[in-house]
Amino acid sequence: VSRCSPFSVTRFPDTHMRLLVLEFFLALGLAATSHAQVTVEEFTLHDTKRDRHMECRAYFPTTGEKLPLIVFSHGFGADRSAFSPIAKHWAEHGYVVIAPSHLDGSGKSKGKGDPLPAGGFPALMKHATLKTENRVRDLTFILDAVEHIETAAPALTSRIDPSRVGVAGHSLGAYTAMLVGGVTADVGDQKLRSFRDPRVRCILPISGQGTGQQGLTTSSWSALAIPMLTITGSLDKGAGQQGPEWKKLPFDLSPPGDKFLVFIDGANHVSFGGTGADAITAVVKATTSSFWHAYLKDSPEAKAALKDASVMEPWKLIAGISCK
Repeated sequence: VSRCSPFSVTRFPDTHMRLLVLEFFLALGLAATSHAQVTVEEFTLHDTKRDRHMECRAYFPTTGEKLPLIVFSHGFGADRSAFSPIAKHWAEHGYVVIAPSHLDGSGKSKGKGDPLPAGGFPALMKHATLKTENRVRDLTFILDAVEHIETAAPALTSRIDPSRVGVAGHSLGAYTAMLVGGVTADVGDQKLRSFRDPRVRCILPISGQGTGQQGLTTSSWSALAIPMLTITGSLDKGAGQQGPEWKKLPFDLSPPGDKFLVFIDGANHVSFGGTGADAITAVVKATTSSFWHAYLKDSPEAKAALKDASVMEPWKLIAGISCK
């Protein structure tokens, strides 16, 4: 493992003062940046195999051709509007982002499926096999349905490049993204079950899970052969109150080769969605965009910025990146 930048960040005794310093760097960065205009559209796709009507939100630049596709999977209880500022940021940088509403979300898509049980996340896990299969199918169906997406959103006609696909997700969506990328899990009676879709070139799980939950074991990441960037923080906790060391396990247990871990001091489970114009949001935007540029646009400069940690330079007081 290479520490791309110091992982023990400098800690100011006054948290407020630390954030003020970071806001200064953020303002400098934003002043010199221009972005493409973004269109946001909502539409419904119909999966005939499941008789499921799936509501989606798309973000994409108003101009440009052969645009890479990012599919985003929201967390438990959320919907297609989750991480909207981050998705818009990716679109500003030349990507089509499609975010579906899963059946376990607050903005559930219309269609057949086992309804969300009462009792929250523990109850959801009692229906883990069905929920997992439905979530994975939601993402792979979007990859199957590019022509239907272009019909539903005519402004995207002939503009999506289906050969350049990345999948991202937050929380339970991070788990979904990892599965589609090749991470295996004990699901139902099947050990180390694979849901890998070979069309996916790279994955970006945000606040993902470690071992001992949702069928994940120490062997789950052994076959992960594509690039991955995962993000967590010092205040990030799992559903079972596991700490950040547990959240680092997807990186720790993955084989070497284009794997990255971004760790942000002071970030908790809901800090990563871009709802505030703060340093944490700036780190998420900068590192994720560099990752997409590196592995969906084949940018050697972006890959170098990740591996030498220069992408993190303005925020090295609160964040670090590891790579292997």
